[in-house]
Amino acid sequence: MNPETTAAKPLSPWLALVVGNSRLHWGLFADNQWLGGWHTDHLSAAQMQALASANFAAHRWERLELGLPSPIMQAGGLEGRSPLPLWAAAVVPSVLDQLVFYPHLHRVDLGQVPLSGLYPTLGIDRALAVLGAGKTYGWPSLVIDCGTALTYTAADQGGLVGGAIAPGLGLQLKTLNTFTDQLPKVLVDPEQLPHRWALATPDAMASGVIYTLLAGVRDFIADWQQHYPGGQVVLTGGDGAAIATYLAQQKSPLSTHLIQDDNLAFWGLRACRQQTL
Repeated sequence: MNPETTAAKPLSPWLALVVGNSRLHWGLFADNQWLGGWHTDHLSAAQMQALASANFAAHRWERLELGLPSPIMQAGGLEGRSPLPLWAAAVVPSVLDQLVFYPHLHRVDLGQVPLSGLYPTLGIDRALAVLGAGKTYGWPSLVIDCGTALTYTAADQGGLVGGAIAPGLGLQLKTLNTFTDQLPKVLVDPEQLPHRWALATPDAMASGVIYTLLAGVRDFIADWQQHYPGGQVVLTGGDGAAIATYLAQQKSPLSTHLIQDDNLAFWGLRACRQQTL
């Protein structure tokens, strides 16, 4: 007798959006399966409406020259499926106001994040990132987001411990250039620490910013591990890879157990979606 076969239930695709201070972060899921992500600058109202009116079809992204999610759509067999439900969270809420007409928009705010102790002005990106870290790597978790701002966000057993905010690597260098007459614009090598004792102004700026930033990161990690031995430490954000590399080059023992994951906020957004289904 032939064994009975049951047709696999088709996966339900959905689009994720995390609106940051300086960029938009997009992701595509099929149910709980991650298919991939991409990033764009903030979009005008006209661009956002053009995408939404085309149900975020891949050809519309190409036409607007906003990056190419087509390979991600095609890899998931989702090319042409529409309209996709859109789950979105925003540090800048006005961006989502451009999508109020979209029929399948699910806005996620702090009240929907299943963590206790969240305070009203906590950035939704920080809440989602630490939720994603805890759900993925276990509690307690400390998330160090190395983006425009350098943020530390810690949670234990689903409750917020607290955190801190400082200027990020790029912002510190930009500030020196912008608010002084003689200091130049500096780009750092993300794969190599600068010489600490510099003999030129650009190198001195890189040294001063990077080594003091790393000292702060090490101090926060050391304090975290003192209070939460065995707790997770997860780096994320645009400069996360560079910070992890620098710490490794310093041969810091704190760097040996660091996790790097650029998609923590998406994992948090997925967790918020799961609790509503």
